[in-house]
Amino acid sequence: MDPAEAATLLADPYRLGPVTLRSRIVKAPTSTGAADAGGYAQPWHRDHYARVGRGSALTIVEFTAIDDGAALGFRGHLGIASDDHAAALAPVAERIRADGRVAGLQIAHAGRQRTLPGEALAASAVPWPAIERRLGLRPRAITVDEIAVVVDGFGRAARRAAQAGFQVVEIQAANGYLLAGFLSPHTNRRDDDYGGDPARRRRVLLEVVARCRAALPAEVALTVRLSDRDHEPGGQELAETTGLVAALAATGQVDAVHVSSGNHATRVRQVPPAAVPPGAVWRSARTLRTAGLPTIACGGITEPAQAATLLRDGTADLVALGRAFLADPDWAEKALAGAAKRIRPCVRGNDGCHARAALVGRPVACTVNPSLSLPPASASSGPVRPANRSPGLAPPVLVAGAGPAGLEAAHRLTEHGHRVRLYTGGRPGGALRDAVDSGVHDSFAPYLRWLTDRLAASAVEVVDAPLHPTDLGGEWAGLLVATGGVARSLPGAVPALDVLRGLVPLPADGRVLVIGAGRTGTSTAAALARRGADVTLLGDTTQVLDDEPPDDPPTWTDLLASVGVRTVLGHRARVTDDQEVQVDGTVLRAGLIVAAVGREPHHDLYEAAVEVAAGRPVLRCGDALRPGRLHDAVHAGARAARTLHEALAFRQVTR
Repeated sequence: MDPAEAATLLADPYRLGPVTLRSRIVKAPTSTGAADAGGYAQPWHRDHYARVGRGSALTIVEFTAIDDGAALGFRGHLGIASDDHAAALAPVAERIRADGRVAGLQIAHAGRQRTLPGEALAASAVPWPAIERRLGLRPRAITVDEIAVVVDGFGRAARRAAQAGFQVVEIQAANGYLLAGFLSPHTNRRDDDYGGDPARRRRVLLEVVARCRAALPAEVALTVRLSDRDHEPGGQELAETTGLVAALAATGQVDAVHVSSGNHATRVRQVPPAAVPPGAVWRSARTLRTAGLPTIACGGITEPAQAATLLRDGTADLVALGRAFLADPDWAEKALAGAAKRIRPCVRGNDGCHARAALVGRPVACTVNPSLSLPPASASSGPVRPANRSPGLAPPVLVAGAGPAGLEAAHRLTEHGHRVRLYTGGRPGGALRDAVDSGVHDSFAPYLRWLTDRLAASAVEVVDAPLHPTDLGGEWAGLLVATGGVARSLPGAVPALDVLRGLVPLPADGRVLVIGAGRTGTSTAAALARRGADVTLLGDTTQVLDDEPPDDPPTWTDLLASVGVRTVLGHRARVTDDQEVQVDGTVLRAGLIVAAVGREPHHDLYEAAVEVAAGRPVLRCGDALRPGRLHDAVHAGARAARTLHEALAFRQVTR
């Protein structure tokens, strides 16, 4: 679908119950983890929601707890447990409405997915396994009297949301939270009026819907978020969810269902990472739409053409994007202008927005958009314009290396007013390009294209060669070294990247041993298996990607199995002089031994630059300082550009 056609479909107005939306684009609720200890919204929330989702028709503010007890799920969780909480949220709603958007609020109870100290309440005492293992938390089955309190709490929360200026209230009954726990036979093992057959398991939700609708003014819309399935053994299936939607439609009290999938125990379905193709939940949204209510589709939508296709083929009435709006807050404005190529693409890495946010109690961030969490520049560090020089004659700031860190830094330095000369080493994209070209992370290809397109359109002076120490004798204002790292060597083994680039052929018998079960080793094993190799992956950790976001190990375990990779984990491998690999006394042989045991930074250029700097600032960032993930590189480039800019501003002032 071409961008103009997509823009036309997305721009079509829509009537959501009593509320008119100017387009079909919804900013989905995405937890920010930025509330204070009492669950109160901060000025940060007002500014965040003014920016993120701008241009959408409906912006739904994140999962908000109906009480300040068991409903609260995690540190930084927003609440609407009191009128004071509503007053703190009112400026957020006002800022959303200021540019023509409709303001929505999702209200919820954490259920078994509470990670804070204190008691968790659930339909039955069925734990979220990961939290039971990590924190020893097991929920208590909620009593009938407590259910009545919760139902009343939802009604009061809905009333407060309307008073705060929200025009849509969404009941969170998906993704493993309390109401979803009642819906699933896996987590609801009650034998009273709230458990057993589907009609009794959905009773709590229907009571909550009725109480919320009674508490809301007629001009406020009411939606319900549902998981199509929970993907747990003996859990909720699509056919039962379809019956639930029909029951909700029969009440005449719900204006739409917002279709998600999975829960925290099956998180790869709830927030599908790049290794999981999107689309399963979209098909469910189409099925549920036939049950009598409009649907809002979500789940891995990143491109305008994807979103518009769901509208055109009757899958959904509205399309909701969460992570894509974090990557590019102006997604809607660009999509509606037919400027899809200008959208900074979401890579669905689930790193900044998820693993480093909700799972570890940090405020939300985005791998490819450091501005989401980068503190404002200091007031004293305006654009640098050296005295007695025009901008065109100013000595350049040099950036060595054009990987994600170097490209981000170069772009930001030009925004700060510097003349920037970027030495690419002849390979813009660096390690990111290696990952894309090798097929290991082809999901990053749109982001790589966006980076190189942005570079081509910028004022950065590009030198398609490395920066050598001998080049430092000329005039320059400062230097940022972002030359990446080199693979750690393992005697007797070949670096993974050399194999992926085709510099080392696969052996005739096809047998390959890959040592290292981290991100590089796991990806390399999968890529070589797809090329027909017989691959065994060795690692000293108990699971693949042991230090990665918790979504990734089960996802990659399944992926490795699907392409035939065997794994030998929990043991240290040693390459012998006879080109064999010993694993706890067992000898393994293969025609090719591949090392994927990490990277280490270059130091030569940085050390040479420090020698001749004569007071000029010289910094390192990204893998050139400390190897990490894509998120680390991009954010390091942004921070280093800020630091270098402020150092140059200070140097100019003190001359």
